[in-house]
Amino acid sequence: MLRRRRTHQFKRNTQHSQANRRRVIMKNNHKKVLLRRKLFAQQQMEEIAAQP
Repeated sequence: MLRRRRTHQFKRNTQHSQANRRRVIMKNNHKKVLLRRKLFAQQQMEEIAAQP
């Protein structure tokens, strides 16, 4: 199962940074989220396929 992510430090970093930097952070974070969603979906499909 996927671990829960801590967001406190991320939120603090984004609030106290410039707009361009914030945009870059958000873009990188979004890429990570999409990757994790894809991996989770793949994991779910494998579990369904493994069931007899």
